[in-house]
Amino acid sequence: MIENLVENGITATVLICDDDPTYLLLMEETLSSDNLNVLTAKNGVEALQAYLKHEPSIVLLDVQMPMLNGFEVCAEIRKHPKGKDTPILMVTGADDILSIESAYKHGATDFLPKPIRWPIVAHRVRYMLKGSETFNSLKESEMKMRQLAYFDSLTGLPNRQKFDESLEESIWFAAKEQKSVCIMYIDLDNFKRINDTLGHEFGDRVLKKIGEKISKFLKTDTVVIEALNNTAQAEVSRLGGDEFMILLNNMPNKNDVKAIAKSLVSCISELVSLDGYEVALTPSIGIAMFPKDGKSVTELKKHADVAMYHAKSMGRSGYRFYSESLNENAMKFLKIEGCLRNALANNEFTLHFQPQVCLKTNEIISVEALLRWTSPEIGVVKPSDFIPIAEDSGLINDIGEWVMRGACQQAKKWADAGIENFRVSVNLSSIQFKRASLLTMIKNALHDNDLPAELLEVEITESAIMNDIDQNIVRLNQIRDMGVAISIDDFGTGYSSLSYLKKFPIHTLKIDRAFIINIDTDADDAAIVEAIIALASTLKLNVVAEGVETKEQLKVLTKFNCDVIQGFYFSKAVSAEDITALMQHPLDKSLF
Repeated sequence: MIENLVENGITATVLICDDDPTYLLLMEETLSSDNLNVLTAKNGVEALQAYLKHEPSIVLLDVQMPMLNGFEVCAEIRKHPKGKDTPILMVTGADDILSIESAYKHGATDFLPKPIRWPIVAHRVRYMLKGSETFNSLKESEMKMRQLAYFDSLTGLPNRQKFDESLEESIWFAAKEQKSVCIMYIDLDNFKRINDTLGHEFGDRVLKKIGEKISKFLKTDTVVIEALNNTAQAEVSRLGGDEFMILLNNMPNKNDVKAIAKSLVSCISELVSLDGYEVALTPSIGIAMFPKDGKSVTELKKHADVAMYHAKSMGRSGYRFYSESLNENAMKFLKIEGCLRNALANNEFTLHFQPQVCLKTNEIISVEALLRWTSPEIGVVKPSDFIPIAEDSGLINDIGEWVMRGACQQAKKWADAGIENFRVSVNLSSIQFKRASLLTMIKNALHDNDLPAELLEVEITESAIMNDIDQNIVRLNQIRDMGVAISIDDFGTGYSSLSYLKKFPIHTLKIDRAFIINIDTDADDAAIVEAIIALASTLKLNVVAEGVETKEQLKVLTKFNCDVIQGFYFSKAVSAEDITALMQHPLDKSLF
């Protein structure tokens, strides 16, 4: 219909309603001559029916009409979805001020006084149509701007800005009505590997699929439907990257939130099929609730973020509720990370060494280099606190090289002092082990300190070498070909396959202290340790038992023909000077 009007030079449709046939005829003739499509109605009911059927561009209504007067028709048009923006020109008496005021009250755009000056009617209508067109254009632009400002261009979900405003509104309402609000901060575990392996375009499509999956979950999952129970509302937003946020209003209790979170983890963890690939993703979800966990948008988001990172640290693929203790841990993390960045430049690190004692000769035959950090601001920081932070922040590479160089330097001093065949063992982070520059770093440390390669041993955890096995075997062979010994640390706690174990070019297995602690009282631990020692003997590997603290543990290990032990029973990790002093005197025979 619109195309036909345009072809005929008609650009808009006008609806005229008046119970006076003369006025109606004159109005129709006046406007029709101006290339407008004119519809007429002689009472309010006909006017309303015509509007609903044709949705005209502008309406002219006489105030005094039978059945429905002009004010009533105007009010009804404004209730229509498109009627709120339709220009409505009310025709009323020139001196009827009350009618004019009532016209505006009922939603009229403007008024036309009687008697009508016919030459200006068409101009008036054209002017109002032009104004309406401009208004609609601005409104359309505003809607586009709002879409850009409040919605994510990739997924179509509400974005960070929209989420913040929705959460602020929810908090205001919840505080007023004494209701609860819950937010779930969702981060996809290891999503970076998808972008790195399949490309960012593929990754974007996966994110779109995940957004659709979460939206569908909130609308159709039976756990969600039962938890919301028609009284709560759920909304998902994409904050950016691989981060999503769910807003739950009027949640009745924590158990319902748990049920939703548990079901959500399962939902997101289902395989995503795309272009012949099946992508496995898991979420880490942090949960914060108003008013318990915060009373502002900033507080709630911050605490949900803290809980989410705790979920990641607990093994990923799960959810965690915020608690004050988590915030304390997060602040501790930030403080350690901040101080750690300057620790190397400020010479705050030292190396200590823990003796490894041969049970056949009752002598110290080697040491393990262990990093120690004393921060001027924090004090002594345990390796278990700062090593994971160094790995997450990327500082582990520079710190690891410092350890390697310091250990080689000290090993050379002991060799020059006449202590023969005294090997120093250095731990390699899994992150260091994957770096292409690892071999060069080891070679330079040996070369710069003129240290024979056989006096250096590197320790790698069992779990670290079980990823990308074929590539790791190549890397281990390269280290072995340099003449450096290789030890698998924490053996027994990972998931190594015996079929691969024989392929690794290693020299030593270090039994994790978890099996040593109760070896004299727990038959199962004893059996595992005995089996590992027997396995190592068959494969012609050395065995070091870590964490030996009592004579009873020592007796069991001696019975099993363990090669070497390490632990507080003989010595904690001490300075290089103390190791030198220990080497100058035989160990107390009563210890064995």
